[in-house]
Amino acid sequence: MKEANKKLRYIGITLLILIGFYIILPYIFMGPPTSFFSVYDGDETSHIVTIEIIDSNNKSIFENTYELSPQEKITESKGLWLLFKMSLPLHKENYTIKTTLENNVSKETSMSLNPWTALFISIIDSSTFIDASQV
Repeated sequence: MKEANKKLRYIGITLLILIGFYIILPYIFMGPPTSFFSVYDGDETSHIVTIEIIDSNNKSIFENTYELSPQEKITESKGLWLLFKMSLPLHKENYTIKTTLENNVSKETSMSLNPWTALFISIIDSSTFIDASQV
């Protein structure tokens, strides 16, 4: 019985070390995760923008409306569950980012996201521009 408990303890410690390396190592080399997205109003007028992010199963994972003044920037961080999902090694999910302005001008972009990908959404002349970049 003692031998079985000893083996289980070693297996548990080994698993914890492997999981620890899987979680900690990327943060050592890549740094902390970036923000989810930033919205910048580069226009000279205020705008109301709705941002919806949909996963590959057509399930909305984020939807919010912001009122931005001229030259204002809003940043939203990633939730813990989304960071965990994005960190999985087999996670190759595409997300659809849909932005809609108050005048019903919409733009959709589909892209893959990971913990170190940040979306930059700019409002210029009553239209939107979406860009994603990795650190």
